[in-house]
Amino acid sequence: MKLVAFGASGRTGRPLVRQALAAGHDVVAFVRDSAAFDVEDDGLVVADGGHLSVVEGDVLDSDAVSRAVDGADVVFSVLGHARGSPNDVLSVAADHIVEAMEARGVPRLIVLSGAAVRTNKDPSSLGARAMTGLVKLVPGDLFADSKRYVGRVAESDLEWVVVRAPRLTEGEHTGDYRVGYLKLGPRATVSRADVADFMLGEIRSDEWVGEMPMITS
Repeated sequence: MKLVAFGASGRTGRPLVRQALAAGHDVVAFVRDSAAFDVEDDGLVVADGGHLSVVEGDVLDSDAVSRAVDGADVVFSVLGHARGSPNDVLSVAADHIVEAMEARGVPRLIVLSGAAVRTNKDPSSLGARAMTGLVKLVPGDLFADSKRYVGRVAESDLEWVVVRAPRLTEGEHTGDYRVGYLKLGPRATVSRADVADFMLGEIRSDEWVGEMPMITS
């Protein structure tokens, strides 16, 4: 399959690209600065199977986004608020990605968000209250942007999945994690590699289409 990954040079994007290539997929890695995406250091050139294309562009550029998704089967977004990026970068990116996918007939969008973005399906828990407290430490405009980002995806006509994760770690790819509308404890974590594993599994599964599951180790 042809996969497009926005935010491919980030700490979650790299294991996502690596695992996708190892599974034999063709991957378009959309990055803001190709010089920061060292293919050899990331071990991507020795991955079995798939073909990697590194495309330099800005998610704020709707034309660049549209070109990147052309011909894709599935699109991933593991974007975040990077230093120097506008405070509305996620919601603008969502607009561009959704519009490009709908225009070009690309059906499935799988995105990563923080567990602090809540839904009415989430159970009340100590972890939820702790997460609410942590949100207060995040600048309001950034959290509002994250909520708009998720909302824009959820209101689209795409086959979308929003994966919500607690604190991300650089741990190993274990394949051992829980997914669902969970009661997360205040110390909940999950490795970026395991998040990537679950997101890639959603390429062919319809279990979580139109849903916003949490993931935790």
